[in-house]
Order: sequence, then C-alpha cells, then structure tokens
Amino acid sequence: MARLSILLACALAGAIPASALAQAKSTPPAAVPSKAEIDRAASNFRVFLSALQSDKIPEVVKSALFACIYANTFSQISTNTDKLLTDRKLDKADHNHVISAMAAVCGVRPGQAPAKK
Repeated sequence: MARLSILLACALAGAIPASALAQAKSTPPAAVPSKAEIDRAASNFRVFLSALQSDKIPEVVKSALFACIYANTFSQISTNTDKLLTDRKLDKADHNHVISAMAAVCGVRPGQAPAKK
C-alpha cells in the first residue's frame, strides 16, 4: 500500500509542469489578517449566507451574490463592501446596509432589484 502511494505521488508529480511548480513556489505568502479583520470578514460572511437563505432578498440579488463568490475571493468582496460602507458613511453593523453594499459590489445596480415592500 505504501509503495502504491509513493508511485502515485511520483506519477502525479511528473504530470505537473515544472513551470506550474515554479509559479507556485514564487508566489509570496499572503499577509496574516488581524483578529479585527477576521471578525469583520466573519460578520460579512454571516450576512452573505443569511441573504442567500432569506425569502426577503430578491432572486436577482441572490444570483449576483452567488455568481460573485465564484468570480472573486470573499476577502475581495468583504474588503470592497467595507470600503463602500465607509465611503457612504453607512453603519457596518446594520445588516441591511451590509447586504446592500455587498450587492452593489457584486454588480447589482439600483433599480435592478425590485423594491422591498
């Protein structure tokens, strides 16, 4: 069994082009986020998940959020959401503000989503 694992590892290593390995090694390690950054991103992620599960969020917004998470890292989404909230002087603790900013960051434009009733 161990011999098979070693052979499989060698075969897979040979299948990866050397240039790909060089690129992987040359990528600098990401900066370790602070506890405050982790807490903020976790809060944004909870809002993100709640929006996807809510029956009060329009489908067009849910679709945009879902597509956005596949095209971007959540770090980018969260950072840009917080920047938009700061620029517009909105409350980061208000989940409605956060989801509205996140939707805007993910491409939902005013008038695209039906008005809340």
